[in-house]
Amino acid sequence: MVQNLGLIVLSFVLSRLSYECHEWVTPYVAYTQGVDLLFLPAGVKLVMIMVAGWRGAVGCTLSLLSLSTRFWPGLEPIWLLLYAVLSVGMTWLVVNTMLRYRALGPALEGLSFWDLVQIDMLNTLLHGIAVNSYFWALGLRSSESFWPAALAMSFGDFLGTGVIMLLVLLTARIIAPVRT
Repeated sequence: MVQNLGLIVLSFVLSRLSYECHEWVTPYVAYTQGVDLLFLPAGVKLVMIMVAGWRGAVGCTLSLLSLSTRFWPGLEPIWLLLYAVLSVGMTWLVVNTMLRYRALGPALEGLSFWDLVQIDMLNTLLHGIAVNSYFWALGLRSSESFWPAALAMSFGDFLGTGVIMLLVLLTARIIAPVRT
C-alpha cells in the first residue's frame, strides 16, 4: 500500500514538474489551444505508465486534472475530469495493449528501442485523435481544425516523448554507466 501510494505521488510530482518546466517553452511551441508542437509532459506520462502501471496513470491523471484549468479555464470540473481520464487512459490502454502484444513482462525485460518507438507512435496518434475528438464534441475544436490539431498534437507528443526518453537514457548512463 505504501509503495503504491509512493508511486502515485512520484508520478503526480514528476508530471506536475514537467508541466511547470514545459511552460517555459510554451510560447515557442504553441500550435493552438491545448496543442503544442513539442510537449514534454507526454513523455513523462508515457514513462510513468510504463514503469509504474496504474499507479503512474493515477498520479498523471491527478496532475493533469489539477493543471487543466490553466489551459481550459472555461470548462466545468466534470469535463476537465473526463479530459484528464481520457488523456491518461488512452496512454494507459495503448501501453498495456502493446506490452501484452510484445509479450514484455512487468520489468519490461526485452524492451527494445523499436518497441519504444512503436508504442510512442501508436500512443501519440491515438491520443491525438481521441483528445481532439473530445474537444470537437465539446465545441472547442472545429471540424476544419480537427485533423490539423490532432496531427499536430500527435507530433508534439511524439517529439516531447523523444526528449524525455533521451533524458531518461542520459540519466541512466550517468547513474549506471555501461562497462565495456
